Amino acid sequence: MPAHITIRDGSPYWWASTDIWVVPGTDPNGSPGTPVAGQPAYLWAHAANTGNSLANGTRIDFYWADPSAQVIVGNATAIGSAFVDLAPEQDPNNPVGQDVLCLVPWVPVIVNGGHECLLAVAHGPGDTNPIPDPLPNGYVFDPPAHDQIAQRNITVLMAGMLQAAMVISVRALPRQDKEAFISVEYGGELDERQIALLGLRGLQLRPAPQRAVQVELSLQPLCGGKDRHPHGHEAAEPLGYGAGSEVGGDETLGNEPGAAEDDMGAAAGGAGPDADYGGKHGLRVRLPRGTATAVYAAFSVDGLRPGQYQLVHIIERSQGKVAGGVSYVVVQLQGDKK
Repeated sequence: MPAHITIRDGSPYWWASTDIWVVPGTDPNGSPGTPVAGQPAYLWAHAANTGNSLANGTRIDFYWADPSAQVIVGNATAIGSAFVDLAPEQDPNNPVGQDVLCLVPWVPVIVNGGHECLLAVAHGPGDTNPIPDPLPNGYVFDPPAHDQIAQRNITVLMAGMLQAAMVISVRALPRQDKEAFISVEYGGELDERQIALLGLRGLQLRPAPQRAVQVELSLQPLCGGKDRHPHGHEAAEPLGYGAGSEVGGDETLGNEPGAAEDDMGAAAGGAGPDADYGGKHGLRVRLPRGTATAVYAAFSVDGLRPGQYQLVHIIERSQGKVAGGVSYVVVQLQGDKK
């Protein structure tokens, strides 16, 4: 077979790839971590060639986008590119690959607090399943469908600083109306690589053993803060389409750290975003083609104890499939007061 370039997705949440990471500061060889809004950072990607022919001059393009479950060309901003020669892997099932640095520094925008979505896209000569080059406007990045595309949409939120709601964009494609269902899943554990890439190594954090964080979704601006709790409500009508929202579910995760649970009234059992939940709780959004709206996520961290973290995944489903998601690691540091 010819060359085949791969940038791995995350598992089970594909938008949390560990083949993309950030090094904050002016030294690209520094330690990975969380970017700081308004300050420079460098981006890295890990790429491999699982084919059987050389892929010299493979280009890795780096992008950032506002936090969005589904990202398309035209709503993502190009940062820069890097080039790498990728020889065939001796063991395609366990590729070694190479780390690739984008030499153009990235400065996260202040308006989103630095919580942007990152993408890496590989264009390799002779790739067995090439993607368009250049990517056309309106092209859906869709990492699960393309081995050459990966997305990193996972960020750290310090519990003591959650006074404002997180803002997530929901977008309709240019030629198609959209009906999306936004829901929240809780729980799971970070592996050692993810902990290192998030800059959390050495903090001796442990996952909360039960539901410790609550999230309220709305199409209207919300404030964050530890005293907020989710409740059902009617959302505004965005862009001429009716959209109702109903957020609920106070079940705990039980005593097993790492079990996932969603706000559609069903325990996911760690099944990840593709589980068939069939519940009704969440936020339903209807959009005309080519338009977008903001979804606000207000966090309450009443149950999170010092030294604990909880994973929160906000997932968009559309037309019976997962369109994407945004993951947050909510952290309560040792010594923080509750």
